[in-house]
Amino acid sequence: MDDVRVCHLDEHGQLVSTSPAGLVGVRVEERLPPSEPVAFHGRPGKLSHWWCATTGGHVVCGSLRRRRVALELDFDPEIAWIGGEPVELHWQGRQGRRRWRPDFVVRTLTGARQVVVVEPEKGGPQWQEDLEAVGRVAVAAGWRVRVRRVPEGMRLANLEWAADYRQAVRVPGAEREAVEDAFRCERPIGEGARASGVPYAAALDLVYRLVWQRRLEIHWDQPLMPRATAWRADVAA
Repeated sequence: MDDVRVCHLDEHGQLVSTSPAGLVGVRVEERLPPSEPVAFHGRPGKLSHWWCATTGGHVVCGSLRRRRVALELDFDPEIAWIGGEPVELHWQGRQGRRRWRPDFVVRTLTGARQVVVVEPEKGGPQWQEDLEAVGRVAVAAGWRVRVRRVPEGMRLANLEWAADYRQAVRVPGAEREAVEDAFRCERPIGEGARASGVPYAAALDLVYRLVWQRRLEIHWDQPLMPRATAWRADVAA
């Protein structure tokens, strides 16, 4: 594999090509993709952008699988910013010229950058070459590579349910405290909502909002219904 070049937009929106070392300290995660994004692997279909609570804007996702990973990244309290496909790698591969866009670049609360790639449904030589290329870039740029599996099953269903409450809304502090206090010990969501003293429908919505904010914990292998149990994140279940 020849040296990898990286294309991205600079702070003025101009396309630039740089060596991986030229990415040190560059906030590429805040940049748009280097060109108009296309559906996953060039397949026809609509892009599945994710409205991201972490950034307050849309994250580019070229497939539904990427959108589901973006959801999980948005739920991660250690991530401060998420960028969809902000860099494109170019290199001479084993069978000719290659170019590839890693799925996401994220910045953590500590300021560290991670390049996040979605594990394909089927691996193979091309996938291994992609990982080798992005690994070289990460070493030179001071990034970390994270391979993420697509969430599925009950965890995905619960994430999608909680994510419906990810938009910021004004909630009276007294109501939030009352609902949180109702879950000082583990109990069914519906029971705690009724015990909070807040009108039931409003209390139930607030429970799900607090789950998204990770102020309430749940069992992720149980459906996030009123009969499921929850408890305050700062106390043991």
